[in-house]
Amino acid sequence: MVLIPSMTSLKVDDGSIAGSESPSAHPLDPLSPTEIRSAVAAVRTFLTTNEQAGKPLVRPLFNSISLREPPKYAVLRWSGLFGDDELASVGSSGHEPLKRQADVHLICPVTSQSFEGVVDLPSNLAGQGKQTNASVSVWTPLPELIQPSLQNEELLWAEEICQKDSKVREACEAVGIEQKNIAVDGWCIGLDERFPGRRLQQCFVFARLRDNDNLYAHPCDFIPVIDSHTGEVLTIDYPHTNQKPGEPHPPSSAEAHAAHPPRERFAPPMAPQNYLPEQIALDDPSFKVRDTLKPLHVVQPEGVSYSLDGRVLSWQNWKVHIGFEFREGLVLSNITYDDGAKGTRPVFYRMSVAEMVVPYAKTIFPHHRKQAFDTGEYGVGALANSLALGCDCLGSITYLDADFVTRSGGVETIKSAICIHEEDAGILHKHTDFRDNRAHVARNRKLVISSICTVANYEYGFYFNFSLDGSVELEVKATGIVNAYALAPGEARDPAHEVEVAPRISAQHHQHLFSLRVDPMIDGLRNQVVQVDSVPDDEELGSDSNYYGNGFKTVKTLFKSSKGSVAHSDASKARVWAIENPNKQHFSSGGNIGYKIVSKDMPPLLAKPGSIVWNRAPFARQNMFVTTYSDDEKFPSDVHVNQNPGGKDFGSQQWINRDDDIVNKDIVCWPCFGVTHISRPEDWPIMPVEILRVHLKPAGFFDRNPGLDVPSSVDSKSRYANEAFTNRPNGHVNANGNGTYRSRIADGVHRL
Repeated sequence: MVLIPSMTSLKVDDGSIAGSESPSAHPLDPLSPTEIRSAVAAVRTFLTTNEQAGKPLVRPLFNSISLREPPKYAVLRWSGLFGDDELASVGSSGHEPLKRQADVHLICPVTSQSFEGVVDLPSNLAGQGKQTNASVSVWTPLPELIQPSLQNEELLWAEEICQKDSKVREACEAVGIEQKNIAVDGWCIGLDERFPGRRLQQCFVFARLRDNDNLYAHPCDFIPVIDSHTGEVLTIDYPHTNQKPGEPHPPSSAEAHAAHPPRERFAPPMAPQNYLPEQIALDDPSFKVRDTLKPLHVVQPEGVSYSLDGRVLSWQNWKVHIGFEFREGLVLSNITYDDGAKGTRPVFYRMSVAEMVVPYAKTIFPHHRKQAFDTGEYGVGALANSLALGCDCLGSITYLDADFVTRSGGVETIKSAICIHEEDAGILHKHTDFRDNRAHVARNRKLVISSICTVANYEYGFYFNFSLDGSVELEVKATGIVNAYALAPGEARDPAHEVEVAPRISAQHHQHLFSLRVDPMIDGLRNQVVQVDSVPDDEELGSDSNYYGNGFKTVKTLFKSSKGSVAHSDASKARVWAIENPNKQHFSSGGNIGYKIVSKDMPPLLAKPGSIVWNRAPFARQNMFVTTYSDDEKFPSDVHVNQNPGGKDFGSQQWINRDDDIVNKDIVCWPCFGVTHISRPEDWPIMPVEILRVHLKPAGFFDRNPGLDVPSSVDSKSRYANEAFTNRPNGHVNANGNGTYRSRIADGVHRL
């Protein structure tokens, strides 16, 4: 790392660089287009004027530019959430510099060298003065084997390369398809020992029958491997077919694959398997879109119940800052709750999906390379969709854009990358007194902050839901098209590792595993985590203390150190983890105030210890671990996971190995959730949404149900389903002045 003196600074050009925007007024706001351009200009000037930049760079490419978040305690002091005593309790004064900075990742494709840099940007943050120039303050050449994430432009380039390469043309012609008609999905390669030091993509090739045809229905039998620096096709891999009974197992290593005789080539399946209605109709004239769905509208005649001040959202006692980064996508920070007489209470400092991995189960070479780290290898934020009003979200919507650097140093803006809206969420609470039939019901509502990204064939929707009961939920919706590969005519099925979802189209078993990073500040900066299991009483049936055998209890285990916090989900014990503030107790229960982490979607990583994906995804080796806070520890599979071999003590495992004291400390929780996806034929040709959830629920945080002040109401727009035809009056429910109501039962008798 090289610290750079101020002589390398660049004055911002208010005309061509700064544009009409002003620098951010909040320290956690994403970089604006102006700031991205300023960072680009500063780096370019630095590279041409400073000897410490290293060897001359030819055609340097910007891989990413993102906000370098200021120190946590400085942000908290700036926000006014904590005073001197609380900051001092975690060893900080909060007077760390509150700079506006950019993290820059740069690549030189000619020398194969990558670099990290830090650019100091102009700032008008309150109390921080004003800087009028942008300057490179840190410059770090990376080891030659380090590969930053693949950028979207590289993935698109993979198709162009394969559509022109002579070796790919020969592979196409050998099975009777035209090279010009192929489509290509570039993927990170995980790890390929054959090409050390090369920046690689593995290319999944598909034939396309016509424009807008579902290309994934026509997977080809070969996988080119390209150098993403030079555009060279290094090799073409031909996966072997499944063995028939009695045949030796196909090779599952690169060495064995190279020594194995080439198998017989075959053409891709060409039967149309479309999901676009107009495409289905071209092949099946009898197909028609159903016309039995009547319109369903979400109407808010008086507008929304939230407000935005810059990127700080306020809604029903909640307040949250909405960030968005190329890598993590949505980043929510400074989450607080207005608890009336108790004032504003801090709940979470920062939440994001820090990493994810999709490991596949097929063992035949080179299928083992399918282990997509969609966050670290690509950046789910940079792959965000531009959301459409009335399609991706219904009702009254607020959209926020996202800005990213292009490889050439320009700015790409994804319009409407973030959606903010409210949804009805069913009943919040209800009780009917059966003695007089008086019912009280309040309806729940959730504030949804969401984005959807497309990673080649798959779509992921990320939804942070804030509720009127004081809970927060992360909901992930997986959809899109399952990754498919072709079976040869007559090839044996491999039901142990895949499902033939359509004739000759196989979808391999796989998992989607997500690392949720939760940085809590439950009524203070010093928290701890307790594992809570529900188990039968120890005493035997017939004993004095458990004579009828019905007793069960909770067993609480305080995590005292990082190593001791490594835990797995256990549905048989209804296991949850409670984040507690041991310095504050609930007035009634006497227990520590807190929030609990609840998820039913926590499968184990099924790859064996020592496997490539196990080495690279330390966060997925367990369903929970806890570390002490560090500004620099955000990505559990390291900053650069692309082609990183990992290892036993890789990434977050190093943080666990420190075995820090985590009792009454500033901590970070790392729950890992997901799904093991055994594909169904119903997942083809497009997959219905699979929903995964993690709940953060108050547990002794509030004195009582925080939703008691939510008014009961009767929706004047609700009506009997047949009203449109019979004009039947809506007189079944009579609302009284306070919003409760009395139901009239037809025969006058309340039936239980």
